[in-house]
Amino acid sequence: IVIPDTVTEIKSYAFDGCTSLTSVTIGNGVTSIGDYAFDGCTSITSITIPDSVTSIGSYAFSGCSNLQYNEYDNGYYLGNENNKYVAFIKAKSKDITSCTIHNGTKFIGSDAFYNCTLLTSVTIPDSVTSIGTYAFYGCTSLTSITIPDSVTSIGSSAFRNCTSLTNVTIEDGVKVIDYSAFSGCTSLTSITIPDSVTSIGRYAFDGCDNLQYNEYDNGYYLGNENNLYVALIKAKSEDITSCTIHNGTKVIGGDAFSGCTSLTSITIPDSVTSIGSSAFRNCTALTSVTIGSGVASIGNDAFNGCRSLKSITIPDSVTSIGYNAFINCTLLKSITFSDTTTWYLSVYGYYDGTQTDVSDAATNATYFKTTYYNYYWYKV
Repeated sequence: IVIPDTVTEIKSYAFDGCTSLTSVTIGNGVTSIGDYAFDGCTSITSITIPDSVTSIGSYAFSGCSNLQYNEYDNGYYLGNENNKYVAFIKAKSKDITSCTIHNGTKFIGSDAFYNCTLLTSVTIPDSVTSIGTYAFYGCTSLTSITIPDSVTSIGSSAFRNCTSLTNVTIEDGVKVIDYSAFSGCTSLTSITIPDSVTSIGRYAFDGCDNLQYNEYDNGYYLGNENNLYVALIKAKSEDITSCTIHNGTKVIGGDAFSGCTSLTSITIPDSVTSIGSSAFRNCTALTSVTIGSGVASIGNDAFNGCRSLKSITIPDSVTSIGYNAFINCTLLKSITFSDTTTWYLSVYGYYDGTQTDVSDAATNATYFKTTYYNYYWYKV
């Protein structure tokens, strides 16, 4: 099969089980290849990965037993005639102890070093822009890692359960640290969070019991030598009643205040650009929220279950509000948007998946509450 340049995405399971497929040429427009996209293509021997591709999902080539990879050091790669090393697909063996990734590699694929338990060192070149999901999951002998400034995203569970990892240096350039990225890194004591980070997912540092945080008022933060307070990771305790967020903070991480049932008010300073998923979930006593003029995004379930919240004002800096951001806020009677841009409420029925877009939520409040479950706001 030849996939033309007009195609931009190959979805999950797209060619799953095409057992007679021997050759695939992917056009220069494709940017992503989904999970299991070519799973079980047992006859496939060659595939062209263009430089346009920036991500390959989990098990995209699982079961492709005859696929011919390009080799370098201890890794298997896929690419094209001009660059054979576009994508680092997997380690040569689970028993490797080190790996120097080729300096032409654009991204490290999902599960690339999954459970390489003897891996102690890896060198990531400046050419790499993203680290896939579960890329280093379970690399229990890996002690330290430097992520270069070329990398913009660290995938979900990328370094999960790297139990010997003690320090991580993330250079300026990374924007996204995804869900559970470093969870279960029980030996981790220090990590550098650059000013470039705009989003930290839920459970990113869950179980990192030895991680040394920077403290301010009732919050624990991570940052760098120039700004110790880039990211507010979590509250000091679920029993806090108040918290003054540092005015150097850029990101409120996922679940930061989740379950703080005694927290009554919060002021988010103008320095903050994003509020993570479930950041204030089930803060049942929260009655007052002031969102600063720098916030651009409010994550999924950010204020889910804030049953005492009666009103909130969304500043004009906000460009996205995630799924169910204010669901289960049973006393919430008004959401005020401070700009004149039209916002629409997108509603998905949990019976048939249909969508209804409306510009006036107030006139349809009962309709939404009784008929629909999932909803989110979007700006046009």
